[in-house]
Order: sequence, then structure tokens, then C-alpha cells
Amino acid sequence: MEYRSANITERGFMYGKWMTAPNTWTITFGGGVYSYLIIGEEKALLFDTAYGMGNLREFVEGITQKPVIVVNSHGHFDHTGGNPWWEEVYAGPGAETTMKKAFSPEMQEDFNKKPFPDYQVHTVREGHVFDLGGRQLEVIEIPAHHESSIALLDRSNRALYSGDELEAGQVLLFVRNELLPLKEVVANHMANMNKLKAHWDEFDVIYPAHNGPGLHKSYIDDYIALAQHVLAGDAQIMPDLAGFGWAPSVEGSQFASLGALERAQYGGASFIYVKE
Repeated sequence: MEYRSANITERGFMYGKWMTAPNTWTITFGGGVYSYLIIGEEKALLFDTAYGMGNLREFVEGITQKPVIVVNSHGHFDHTGGNPWWEEVYAGPGAETTMKKAFSPEMQEDFNKKPFPDYQVHTVREGHVFDLGGRQLEVIEIPAHHESSIALLDRSNRALYSGDELEAGQVLLFVRNELLPLKEVVANHMANMNKLKAHWDEFDVIYPAHNGPGLHKSYIDDYIALAQHVLAGDAQIMPDLAGFGWAPSVEGSQFASLGALERAQYGGASFIYVKE
């Protein structure tokens, strides 16, 4: 019997998975990028598709045979690369401008070979509800890290899915389509965190797209406080950029041309941005 597949390489399994709650699966690629498979009575929802290497659809269908709705937290390729395994996807406004643009020519070539590289994109806005049958997920628009960012609120399982706008490592504020002055994008981020705070009694756990899923909701308070310190000009500036997945220097990286970067931190919250 042949054991190898598109999702098994000489280094082992390309994707990992674990169940965090009944009918709720975390799917990890490379240990640092997380997608979420949320299963209802009639349908399933896949929140983000990572880089799309291997055969993500085959992996997902190994977990559930229910029809899958694909939704992107935002339009960056490490969340949309696997989209062309499906005919259509849903995303926040503005995602379509970047979601089909890979990070390298090699990734673009792989993307173009997938079954549906011209997949259809449906834009969803604040308040849209995905009904999976006995389980509904509501869209909350939270654009700061990227113009198209959305969160999903799963009230029945008291969970919030936050994409890249809130996580345990850092929120990058310099990878938008249109760069904004630091204080403007930080003010936007704080407004978004206050919007999530308004749902405080409706969820207990936060599932971000990077650096460890299953955060306590107090991270929202840390990000609000961090934004307040940045806006006041008295934020704690870290001596280097060291953090989850970040070396002390990004010299030679794809970000080097943007100029010097800086990390501000409060509690468990961190922003990385172009130093002004």
C-alpha cells in the first residue's frame, strides 16, 4: 500500500490537526500558520487556507465530507494560497486586490497549477452570518493589519477567530495595501479591539492565525492598552525585534527596503511597525 501523498513529504506530514472543541479543528501548516475547520450539522467552514502547498482540500475532506465554505481572514497569501482548491471563497472588502498574489514566483507557479486559480470571490461585510446548520458564525470587520481583515464570532461555542489582527506574537502594522501614519493605524486597531470588547460576554477563547491558538480574551485589553501608550507617545520600545518567528534583525528580508522597524509591547501585546 502506497503511504505517500501530496501532503506527506520526506520530512513528514505537511499539515497537522487537532480538535480544540467538538467539531472544531485547528489545522497547522509549518507549525506557525493556523487555519480552522468549523463543522456544523449541514456544512463546514474553513477559515483561511495557508500557503496551499500539498493538497489542502484532500486533507480537509479527510476530516469532514460536508460541503465546505472557504472564508479568508484577510487578503495576504499565507492565508489565501490554498483558495484555488475550491471554486469560490468569501472575504472582507479589499481582499481581492492581493489574495491571488503569491510571495514568490515559485509560489505563484504552484498557485496557477491548482484546479481553480480564477476562483470566485464573494465580499462579506459586518454582520454577515454563515449558517452551518445549528451553528452560526458572524462577521466582524476589524481592518488595521490589512484593509480586508475580518473576525468570526462563534457564539454557540464561545469562540472568536481573529486572523492576524490579534495574536500572541505580534501584529504587523506595515503590511497593508496602503501604509498609514503609525498613530492612525494604531487608532484604527484600538477601535477594532473595542468593537471586539463589546462582545466580551459572548466568547471565552480567541483563535489567531499565527503563534499559538487558544488565547485568553484578556489579550484584547492588552492590545487596547498598548494602543493607548503608542498614541500617548510613552509605549515600551523593545531593544530589538525578537519575538515569535522574528530574529533580532530583518536585514536581508523582504521587509528590509521599508526602513527600520520597531517593536512596542504591553503585557502580551506587541506591534511591529516602520519607525517614524
